[in-house]
Amino acid sequence: MELDRIAVTVRPRSPWEAIDLGFAMARQWFLPLWLLWLSLALPVYLLAALFLPEEPFWVILIVWWCKPMYEPLLLFWLSRALFGDRIGLRPTLRRALSILWPQLLNNLTWRRLSPTRSFVMPVAVLERLSGRDRRERIRVLGRGQQAGAWLTLVGVHFEFALEISILLLILVLLPEELRWLDLENLLFDPGRLEQWLQHIGNILAMSLIAPFYVAAGFALYLARRTELEAWDIELAFRRMASRRQVAKGRVSSLLPLLLSVLLLTLPGTGPEAATLDREQARAEIEAVLDDDLFGEKRQVTYWHYVGKQDKEKSDLSWLEWLAEWIGQVLEGFTQGFAAFGKALLLVLAGVALAWLLYKALLNRQQLMGGMAVRRRRRSTPPVALFGLELEETSLPADIPAASRALCQQGAYREALSLLYRGTLLRLLQQGVLEVSGGATEGECLDQVRSHCQPPLADYFKRLTRYWIGLAYGHRQPDGEQVLSLCAEWQALLGGEAQDGQ
Repeated sequence: MELDRIAVTVRPRSPWEAIDLGFAMARQWFLPLWLLWLSLALPVYLLAALFLPEEPFWVILIVWWCKPMYEPLLLFWLSRALFGDRIGLRPTLRRALSILWPQLLNNLTWRRLSPTRSFVMPVAVLERLSGRDRRERIRVLGRGQQAGAWLTLVGVHFEFALEISILLLILVLLPEELRWLDLENLLFDPGRLEQWLQHIGNILAMSLIAPFYVAAGFALYLARRTELEAWDIELAFRRMASRRQVAKGRVSSLLPLLLSVLLLTLPGTGPEAATLDREQARAEIEAVLDDDLFGEKRQVTYWHYVGKQDKEKSDLSWLEWLAEWIGQVLEGFTQGFAAFGKALLLVLAGVALAWLLYKALLNRQQLMGGMAVRRRRRSTPPVALFGLELEETSLPADIPAASRALCQQGAYREALSLLYRGTLLRLLQQGVLEVSGGATEGECLDQVRSHCQPPLADYFKRLTRYWIGLAYGHRQPDGEQVLSLCAEWQALLGGEAQDGQ
């Protein structure tokens, strides 16, 4: 590994700093990473949608389950770009089979739900380890590391929140007069159009989160290797060696000049210069060494307390040794799953609390008793809503019969208007609706859903949909549909005004 070419500063980092570094890399190279992910995920999605057109849940599940098949290409591209090798998308895709195939089956089966997938992926993709070597390497890298599991957990929740946000954005951007899409149907009872919107939101959310997830896991891996292998120290030594080599080169270039100056400045070596032969020099050296002032040797003995010695490992029984070995093997695994389980319990508790609050909001009238209902009955109902007159004198005594007569004459718009006005008037008389004159069709529908039994709520929902389609979209309803609505009106609202709750 050519550490000198790395594009980031190599230094010890905490796991959270490493994740932040991964997010920075994902932002820097988001477009190629995003296109790489889509280049593999889109074919899988299209094949699943082609073979399972009536099973949207299984289509989304298949695309989600195959995530480990899309992510190794992103990791491979990141590992090259980090060291200055920005390869193109086509060369990367041509190497896809050699990158994905070695451990694809394992990644899609028993390793699929691993909470540290992005953190341990480089061991197989970059180091090319498998089997026992891979397990041993992951055990060393994962000792005391929990950030990888937290990264997976947070990524799942961000992905879910992003998908819901995309669907809600579509609903918010629709005008109230053209509200042909309903949140409840979109989430729990989708039609064909709602299914495609769910697919688009799901794959878009997964593709936006994937580059950050893979890059953050890769950064955690790099931080752990920096800690274990002291990459920062190695780079510091390399820089010192480089500076020393430069300094040595400068000295070697000045050495001939220094020798020339010395030769010119040293005194001459004439007959008066004293010289010694080998024997005379040895005799003088031995005389100096024999002097008592030179080379005195002493031997000092003292006691030093070294503390209590630990019990030798060889004294441990085989049972203690086995327990220690099992503890070492399971250390990183159990710590990661313990943190994952704790976070999962907290999330489930939060979801349960949110669900209880939602149900309490929907049934707030039942919780508050009949006070709100009586208060609505005492309030004065509006005489018109969205341009429709709601005075009882403007409606016939037998609304279903009048609507059927209009249907036989082909006046479907008048028949549907009569049914819709009659339904609104009857609900206002029953105290189900408490709206002002400026209320919309959607607001009336929300109140009916909250306060009426399912048969009446479903009837009003269909009636509202037909009326909006006719009034704003000019979609003429079928005669059989209008006649069916007349029959249901008689069964649901044909009696005396009564509480519709």
